[in-house]
Amino acid sequence: MTTRREVAQWLTASLAAAGLARARARDDAKEDAKADVVVVGAGAFGAWTAKALLDRGRRVVLIDAYGPGNSLSSSGDQSRISRSNYGANALYAEWAAKSREAWLALERRARTPVFVPSGVAAFDKAASREVAAALEVLRQLRIPIEQLSPGRAMQRFPQFHVEADETVLYEPHGGTLYARAALQALVADMRGPRFKYRLDAVRPPEVTQDLESIETASGARIAASEFVFACGPWLPKLFPQLLGRRIRSIRAEAYFLRIPPGSRLYEASAMPTWMDNCVPDAFGMPDLEARGCKVAVDVAEPPMDPDSGDRRPTAEFGDAVRAYVRRRIPGLADAPVAEARVCQYEMTPNEDYLLDRHPGALNVWIAGGGSGHGYKNGPMVGQYMAGLIERRVQPIAAFTFAAHPAE
Repeated sequence: MTTRREVAQWLTASLAAAGLARARARDDAKEDAKADVVVVGAGAFGAWTAKALLDRGRRVVLIDAYGPGNSLSSSGDQSRISRSNYGANALYAEWAAKSREAWLALERRARTPVFVPSGVAAFDKAASREVAAALEVLRQLRIPIEQLSPGRAMQRFPQFHVEADETVLYEPHGGTLYARAALQALVADMRGPRFKYRLDAVRPPEVTQDLESIETASGARIAASEFVFACGPWLPKLFPQLLGRRIRSIRAEAYFLRIPPGSRLYEASAMPTWMDNCVPDAFGMPDLEARGCKVAVDVAEPPMDPDSGDRRPTAEFGDAVRAYVRRRIPGLADAPVAEARVCQYEMTPNEDYLLDRHPGALNVWIAGGGSGHGYKNGPMVGQYMAGLIERRVQPIAAFTFAAHPAE
């Protein structure tokens, strides 16, 4: 039988706990109220924007519905390519090289693997204008690049078959980024009194003038002076009228092929990461973490909802990967699929990034349009966005809304 004293003690403890919860809620609200900038989305663009702002002394709240590098995001999964070969596009080439240094600096601070120096091989037709343009750009930027003939390429990288009319541009300083692990390390690296990370979803804001606050699914209202929305494939969901015809989310599938038992031929020390311009939208990575060679062929562009899309691999993509491997990596022609995963690209029509102020507000910014190649450039995107917010850099025309008309 419970005594009156025990009831009183229980009641006192309950009230104290409730008071503590309310105090913590008030403290959270106070912390959020102190934010200079709220960044929505902890992917490569959002997390690096938060980092750049934090380094400038700003108080930052970073919000993500599922967590940095989560499996639903465009910045998730095991790996992403880090390469400076962008053909004639010198800006992306320079950003990639500078971003790589930031990723390496993160690796040193976090003391966790972020970058694998596998090098990057790009297959192309020998007569392609893009080959000549890439060589000129990279040499002007003093980024090491080698052009290999088919015979030389196959001697150096016997995993690949190279046709007589093809060439290989090899970037020795390129490689592979551990995508999910790097983002998680980056967010952990930002801990401190001026930074707060929240796991929460953000409701679509009504932007008819400057924004004062945002509301989350949990009911929190967070105020700030500036807001950055960098939530990848969720951007058209938050801003359907503005971005519904400027950004689309499409399905992608990646397959991990089991390497032969005991073989070291497909490790990063022997096999480079690669991209293939002879077979459009084909790329892959060597065997990392004993997971198998990662191969992807973007054979189709079906729409993909990041929340509800079916993430089971399909025969269409799987068959395309198998046909590609038979041609380019014959030693893995019959290799079993160790695993496969479905993700999405968040695409703009011209595949340039969209990094600009919201047309309807002076303090709302959009950072999106990664278009399947944005992850590597996250650090420079963050620097650029911070510069825009602080009104210290001039907008780059290719990244403005004017360069991304609604289709």
